[in-house]
Amino acid sequence: MTPRVERPVSVLVAMTVAVVLMGAIVGMVWGVLTPPTTGVVVRGLTPELVTTDFGGVAAFALTMFGYGAAAALIVWIAVRAWRGVVGFLVPVLGTVAGSAVAAETGMWLAGMRFDDDVTALPVSSVYEVAPELWLEGGTSAGYSSPWILLICAPFAFAIVYLVCVLSARTADLGVGDLPDDPFAEPAGAELTSGDAASRTRL
Repeated sequence: MTPRVERPVSVLVAMTVAVVLMGAIVGMVWGVLTPPTTGVVVRGLTPELVTTDFGGVAAFALTMFGYGAAAALIVWIAVRAWRGVVGFLVPVLGTVAGSAVAAETGMWLAGMRFDDDVTALPVSSVYEVAPELWLEGGTSAGYSSPWILLICAPFAFAIVYLVCVLSARTADLGVGDLPDDPFAEPAGAELTSGDAASRTRL
């Protein structure tokens, strides 16, 4: 008989919301620790002409990789009953939303630390502004897609979750929803001579 495992949807939803909120916390950490975008003020410089340094963007990408990996481990441990396809897809979408929240929260906090008005600074002085994470063609290396940093956390989440799946010792991934003996006869079933012969061959 297959064991019945309770899978409350509210638990999965609550964990996904927690993953998104985790993104906000990670974004704050990035906003506090990230290096600013720096440069030298030239005549006619405007905020739109300031290009984003790679340092702040790289720091955010690495932070998102760590965020995705940690989220995968937490989901795997905390939502045991939902291990599987659904338990993977819903939280991994949560990391996408969490990455967007992290970017907005982090840029807001970094903006409080580095708020130089490049138009008010004298020529040849050094400015410090918050890194722009949406990368709308504003990097010194050239064109970049604004969504590119949103895939770091889901990618790390998928890799760590896959490792957890491959490391599971049982086919049910530890959920406990498979019968203890797949060859056991249902209660009250009669064993025929043909069944006995087939089992002997097995």
